[in-house]
Amino acid sequence: MVLVYNYFRRLSFTIVRIFLMHPRLYLLIVLCLSPVLALAEAAGDSVDNADTPVNAADQLAEGQRETRRQVASEGEDPQAQTTIERQEKAEELAGQEDEMKQDPLDGEQLEKVREAVQAEEDEPRPEREKEVEKAIFKPSLEGKIYGSIRLHYRSTDQGSIFGDAGSRLGAEGGWRTRPDAWLYARIEAGFNVLDELDQLLSPGGSSGEDEQGDSVFPRLYTIGIETPGLVASIGKNWSTYYRVANFTDRFDSAGSDAVGTFNASTDGGATGTGRADGVFQSRAYMDFLPETWNVEPFNLNVQLQSGQPIPRVEGVKYQNAIGLSTVLELSDDFTFGIAYNFAQIEDLDNPAVQAAGIKGDAKALLFGARWFDEQWYLALTVARLENHETTDKGTYFLGWGSELYARYRLIKSYWLVSGYNWLSPDDGETQAGQYELLYGVVGLRYSIDDFRRLAYAEWRLDSTSSENGEALGNIFTIGIRWDF
Repeated sequence: MVLVYNYFRRLSFTIVRIFLMHPRLYLLIVLCLSPVLALAEAAGDSVDNADTPVNAADQLAEGQRETRRQVASEGEDPQAQTTIERQEKAEELAGQEDEMKQDPLDGEQLEKVREAVQAEEDEPRPEREKEVEKAIFKPSLEGKIYGSIRLHYRSTDQGSIFGDAGSRLGAEGGWRTRPDAWLYARIEAGFNVLDELDQLLSPGGSSGEDEQGDSVFPRLYTIGIETPGLVASIGKNWSTYYRVANFTDRFDSAGSDAVGTFNASTDGGATGTGRADGVFQSRAYMDFLPETWNVEPFNLNVQLQSGQPIPRVEGVKYQNAIGLSTVLELSDDFTFGIAYNFAQIEDLDNPAVQAAGIKGDAKALLFGARWFDEQWYLALTVARLENHETTDKGTYFLGWGSELYARYRLIKSYWLVSGYNWLSPDDGETQAGQYELLYGVVGLRYSIDDFRRLAYAEWRLDSTSSENGEALGNIFTIGIRWDF
């Protein structure tokens, strides 16, 4: 309880510091969030209207589905977008099956249905259902090539750079074995070609990307099975931790620095909180709560890893690692999630481990909540990190982190975005020096095709202090994202 009290006390002081140092940020955040509160109040007032026509309810449901597709397109995980597409296809096919059962059929299909009816007395019910299904569904092979071109121009106190901002190219394929079941595979590569060219032409203008030095690098590679009740996969994939961390990982040029997702200046692969390496994952959907609660199917996510190298500690590996998360989503698009990641470290007496500041196993506990509508999105994540995250010099510590992301539609395709990232070691973590990560973000986004194709400008108002007490300075970024 003392730790929680100290965390929220320090978080309050931190937010006040941001507003005092950057008064314009306060005004912009107020502009962003006040319409959200007004919309929320209006939504609450409309709940009591029980005379809504059926067609209006259908329109509302379709609008909600469109909003969820938009939120998924804003995120990083392509599997989440594919899952939504597959669910819609399965629902469409189920609707076709209902029509086939209700409406008269012609030709060959009609004859098959008649034969099924004639054999009704002797044929068990499951077999009858399969006969109707065969008349509509045939196993099929599906696949596509996809990618995203992401470029930005970034201006800092140390100079400016034009470079890549997470460009990637991928391929996915699936064998649809049943109307609602798929065997699938995915591979995705990232690119830093422009960053490497800029480094050659202007050595002082490096963008500092995590994958600096790799023009082409693997982002994802996984095979798995997906059904309405269970998803299982193996390979390199977005982690169970990211199921909650993605609530606030939505800025175009910054963010996701404070809750341990991409820890120790990596992609979070070895520790298992970002794009997890060599991971076995499963996700189970459980629809056990009463319908009157208006809750979507409850999902539980589990992952396992073993023998991954400890980031920035040469020659030492984690033993067993496990990740757990659960997400509870209400029908009105309010979502709450909890994630926990544990990576075992046995060789604590190793000089390299002690020199890195590691005092025990790597642990990350994350709480997250988000609420969105077609006009706005608001999310908050809070994390307790132990031997998981590092300073800019690679020193591990125990501490707290928090991220806020807010988005509001100004007019049509123009969106105002704002939020903050804050990460701070505990008071007794002297090995971390003066390190504290703290910055606010204010930006403007123009969406062309949801958030799959957009242009943006973001201003990072930075008060971060390095381990040595050095300030980083503000960053202004303009860029584009073009998915295909």
